[in-house]
Amino acid sequence: MTGGYSGSSMFYMVAIFLGVYVIGMGVYLIVQKIKRINEKKRDGRFGED
Repeated sequence: MTGGYSGSSMFYMVAIFLGVYVIGMGVYLIVQKIKRINEKKRDGRFGED
């Protein structure tokens, strides 16, 4: 009986890990994109002076 439960819990653990990984990578990529946009704005301002 315990075999079914361990397989199920393992599946949920892997699913949660993948979910956290995907969300983390999404947040990381968004932050990197914001940094690039801010750098372009800053470079543009310095170019005008």
